Amino acid sequence: MSAEEIEKLNLPIDVVSNVLRGGDVGLKEMVLKYVLLMSGKDDCSQLTKDDVIINDLLEVAAKNNNSTGQLALDSIINITSSELGCNKVVESLNHLKKILKFSLERNSMLADRACKILSNVTRQENLAVKVGRMIISDHGLSVLIGAISDKSYNSSGQRLEFLAQAFGNLTQCVEFQNFLVDPVNGQLQRVLPVLHSGVTLVERSGIASALYNCLFDTKSHMTLLEAPFDILPVLLLPLAGPEEFDEEEYDKMPLELQYLPEDKRREADPHVRNLLLRSLLLLCSTKPCRIFVRDRNTYLILREYHKWEKDRVNLLAVENVIDILIRTEEEIGVNDLKSVEVPDDLKNKFEKWDRDFITGD
Repeated sequence: MSAEEIEKLNLPIDVVSNVLRGGDVGLKEMVLKYVLLMSGKDDCSQLTKDDVIINDLLEVAAKNNNSTGQLALDSIINITSSELGCNKVVESLNHLKKILKFSLERNSMLADRACKILSNVTRQENLAVKVGRMIISDHGLSVLIGAISDKSYNSSGQRLEFLAQAFGNLTQCVEFQNFLVDPVNGQLQRVLPVLHSGVTLVERSGIASALYNCLFDTKSHMTLLEAPFDILPVLLLPLAGPEEFDEEEYDKMPLELQYLPEDKRREADPHVRNLLLRSLLLLCSTKPCRIFVRDRNTYLILREYHKWEKDRVNLLAVENVIDILIRTEEEIGVNDLKSVEVPDDLKNKFEKWDRDFITGD
């Protein structure tokens, strides 16, 4: 049957459910295509008004590690493109556990689709918190990180790139963050190489978002600057180019930033660069961390980056960091910049200056 003919079937939900639970493979394939068409419409409320169809689709996927299971998950990807659909899926811990299982089983042919679903349902902070807490309680964090960091993890050729995006979303959950940056057992460092080695933008953006979210709590900054995390070169390497420096200047830089090859390229995506720059700005919140960052010749890397950058949003972002680094601590005069209260009239004036800079006015 053609797509037009399938769409005209107008099947009742109970009929759809019965077929999905039945054993007729040909009929099931046709109904899965019908559900996919319905799920792609703006109003797919009949598929989400209760738990039945979502549960049936997940059961089909659980029994079919093949194109049939992929077709079932395609509908859930569509369903979770809406807030209503996300809420409906996350209502059930069993749903979440199945989606995680599809994502993390090494031979899963459903993994890429399951990762997209996981990314969708963790966009909202309240849902990310629920999913993050479930992963922690099930001791699944190490496996999740392993799947992101090991590109050969899945044996069925699935890339799992959207797992990195879901990971970034999950760092909206404070408990999830705390597990990642724990000075003894934290595992954030295992995924950090993806920032400069990730093949796809989705991967790099996901890890950049995760690192940015983990830096909102200034109490963890010094922990993250030191081993085993060592996040300063992680943040700077994607912003660094092939420029050469004097021997004395190299001596103060982290080893990862010294003598970079002539073909070294900077991060191509402006959004990822912006996340890295905003992360550096957060790192400069407190005096000990500012001194740490300043003493490692971060300014030199950012000076050369500033010459290269054309995006005005990012030019403003890097200038904000440079402005802090070139000032002495005596000039700054406070330990924690976040504690400084700016009067509303000055805040409005500064925001206008920023907007004017970005627009070139």
